[in-house]
Amino acid sequence: MKRFFHSAGYRWFLLCCAYVVVAAAVMNGFYTKWRLNDGHPALGLSQMVEGTAHRPYVYRQFIPALANGVQALLPPATVARLSERLSEPRRVNSRSGLAMRYPGSEALLPAVTLRYHLVYYLTFVALLASLFVMRRLCLQAGATAVASTAAPAVLALMLPFFLTEGGYFYDFVELLFVMSAVLLALGGSRQTPMRLAGLVALAGLATWNKESFFFFTPALYPLLRRNLPRPQSAALVAVLLLVCGSVYLALRMRYAGNPGSTVDYQLWDNLRYYADPGNWLRTESTYGVLLPRGFGIVTVLAFAGIAVNGWARLPPALRGHARVALCINLPLFLLFCSPGEMRNLSMLYPSLLCLLALALDKWLAPHARTDPAVIPDVR
Repeated sequence: MKRFFHSAGYRWFLLCCAYVVVAAAVMNGFYTKWRLNDGHPALGLSQMVEGTAHRPYVYRQFIPALANGVQALLPPATVARLSERLSEPRRVNSRSGLAMRYPGSEALLPAVTLRYHLVYYLTFVALLASLFVMRRLCLQAGATAVASTAAPAVLALMLPFFLTEGGYFYDFVELLFVMSAVLLALGGSRQTPMRLAGLVALAGLATWNKESFFFFTPALYPLLRRNLPRPQSAALVAVLLLVCGSVYLALRMRYAGNPGSTVDYQLWDNLRYYADPGNWLRTESTYGVLLPRGFGIVTVLAFAGIAVNGWARLPPALRGHARVALCINLPLFLLFCSPGEMRNLSMLYPSLLCLLALALDKWLAPHARTDPAVIPDVR
């Protein structure tokens, strides 16, 4: 029995339990803040799964398409029975349903309730999977097992704070895709053709989830250059752009008749917003507590400290990636994103994660030297 509790398998079991709890807490923080935009006429969940949402939201169809596909595979009688059970009005006062204490939830609409639950739990699975991908990425960046285990949890718990002007299920799927893309690109070489093929396939799925992945692909070039010659790295990025562009074009053609527009120009609104000192001190309720908003002086101070302590330890390839991602993401953020919408700096999530892990290594180093009972490596 003692051998079992000291085994690598049991340590993995504990890690899985910890990450499930973290993912559940993050989903709750997101869902109680935004739900699935229930009742919103332009981007509610019912509009998303039916394909009638406004542009550009309707382009983010990866998870809705999966939910529609799963429902289509089930016999109509099974769908009707599950929908009737899931949409029972009693679930408003039950701890077993998503409509708990919210009578206006679209989870109570029989026509979409099954897909509503599928979207919710597929999002949860994507968030949970991203924690393990992030842990692996931290290890690849050179962080210790302790920091590599803690950093993904810390970053995930910060996500609801970034959802200031809006929160959407596809933001969590995007987290999985950008982290996976960086991990694949970091280890891609001529000796790993399947990894490179997986990166190409992932690019198409990631664009199906959110069209901004098209702009993220050039930031993978410094990572590919780690093991590939310059011409092959550039050619692979060109292929990724072609795949992303093709998927995006297909989505635009498919939903060309939907209301809305492709992008909104918001540069002047952003400049006015960031020039107002009061906006740097605003608060909002996150995790049920009134706390500083995702964009503000507290966040900037925290991220500055993480960058200062982690940058010197960041491998050259990841430094190059961070620079390119910043040069791409920041102009797009200022030009097209709502003021203070931190979630739209998502191209910087991998860099923030690695910097956080390496900064944690530095901060925990004195304790690691004096305490031999550190968390074991469960790579």
